[in-house]
Amino acid sequence: MSALAACTVSALSGAGKTIRLIPAGLFRATDGRPMGLPGWTLNASLAATIIKAAASRADDFVIDYEHQTMQASNNGQPAPAAGWFKKLEWREGQGLFAVDVRWVARASSMIIAREYRYVSPVFGFDAKTGEVQSLHSAAITNNPALDGLTDIAAAKRQVRDVAPQSGMSQYERDHANRVLAHCFGDAAHIR
Repeated sequence: MSALAACTVSALSGAGKTIRLIPAGLFRATDGRPMGLPGWTLNASLAATIIKAAASRADDFVIDYEHQTMQASNNGQPAPAAGWFKKLEWREGQGLFAVDVRWVARASSMIIAREYRYVSPVFGFDAKTGEVQSLHSAAITNNPALDGLTDIAAAKRQVRDVAPQSGMSQYERDHANRVLAHCFGDAAHIR
């Protein structure tokens, strides 16, 4: 028997192109999910199956807003993409990562402005064991089910705040802007 869970497990972090989708080991949501189980579980062996399935897909995985892809048939609202990814990677002790995230301009701007800060995957799991079996999609949200991770906007804000005081040269600003544009889209830049 299998089931689906939508559970925010990661704050948007790092360079923006790599996000942790599901943590390693035993984990559960702050709201008590999964009910009747010690938690969900993801390990290297389970992740290898998910990674293999992802690699065989023709289509990218969607990152939407607030899981609207899952709700569209019920509420009749559009489900625009915030981003896309295809490639997954297991990092021992950390979890399952999307490593090629491509944000759309609108989402990139919202992340930079800290209007959205967290990533929430939708994954399939064995309802008897809690073992994560598949990945469906992800969403950006502001209501994390798991707590205590860093956010994507902080990395950009830190560079923006430090650059003027640090005596960063024009060359260094130009280079940083190229990196930020690559990671976040053209909406990102250091003034």
